[in-house]
Amino acid sequence: MSYAEIAAKGGPQDPEEVYTAPPVPEIVPSDSSVASLVDVDSGISVVSSDFPNQPVKTYTQAERIELEAAVEAEESAAREAAAKKKKKGGKSESDLVVWLKDPVHSGGAIVSTVLVVGLGVVGWRKYRLGQFSWSTAGIGAGILAGVSLVEYFVGKFAQSYLTKRK
Repeated sequence: MSYAEIAAKGGPQDPEEVYTAPPVPEIVPSDSSVASLVDVDSGISVVSSDFPNQPVKTYTQAERIELEAAVEAEESAAREAAAKKKKKGGKSESDLVVWLKDPVHSGGAIVSTVLVVGLGVVGWRKYRLGQFSWSTAGIGAGILAGVSLVEYFVGKFAQSYLTKRK
């Protein structure tokens, strides 16, 4: 006898089990979802559409209006500062130029570029000669990791030395 035949017959059930439905889950109402909202009273279920235009009646409403005004003032000040900076145009230096003027960053960028190009040339020559293998790639990756680690610590030391010197 196969599993399908046994499953088709089904198991014996009591008449109570056949007609008994599972219990319906019950949701307990709770007002905790609105407890953290500003200007919400648990007794109010509908707010009219002209609510923002109504006179202030509570301390929390006044606090909310002051907070909104402060946020609007900050946003307008930021927009004005951005507009002034945009009007200056070419007078301010870009972040890349400032970054490259720092000798630690520019030196690190030059060392990294020379290292990557050098490893690429050596790897390409080995490949052309048929001598490139996983051990060659591992040695190149080790050199890259070692030089990067040394460059990181030298850069950290130089950066701290330059900031103390100023």
